[in-house]
Amino acid sequence: MKTNTVLFGGIGVFALVIAIIYGALTMNWQSAESGEQLGIEWVGFICLLLTAGLGFMLWWYLRSTDKHRAEAMDADNPDGEIHEMRGNYGDFTPWSWWPLGLGGALAFMFFGFAVDWWVFLFSLIPILFFVSGWVMESNRGHYRH
Repeated sequence: MKTNTVLFGGIGVFALVIAIIYGALTMNWQSAESGEQLGIEWVGFICLLLTAGLGFMLWWYLRSTDKHRAEAMDADNPDGEIHEMRGNYGDFTPWSWWPLGLGGALAFMFFGFAVDWWVFLFSLIPILFFVSGWVMESNRGHYRH
């Protein structure tokens, strides 16, 4: 966890420094007397700031989570072996077809963005169907808990 904390903190600092450099290099430095507006290329600058914010957000979350853990995680042990980290990493339903249908419905939704609003609204029906099916899949049948 400590390696991930340092990694995401470094990503946040790097993206912030690059955003400042990018903003300075894309700034229109010509004077206002020539009639051109002073400005900056906003899309890249804002995306780099958002990347820095994401890095800092993950850094803060991992740091605060690590502070509240009493014992060190297996990944923080430099002499640790892979077999020491075995165990259950979550509940997964094998052979589930719901994500495939949801992917197709989401592709149809993005197609609706390109075509017209009524196609987008029509795509919400299969999206709700596949999301509810995926959520309720573990509540019935063979994989019931």
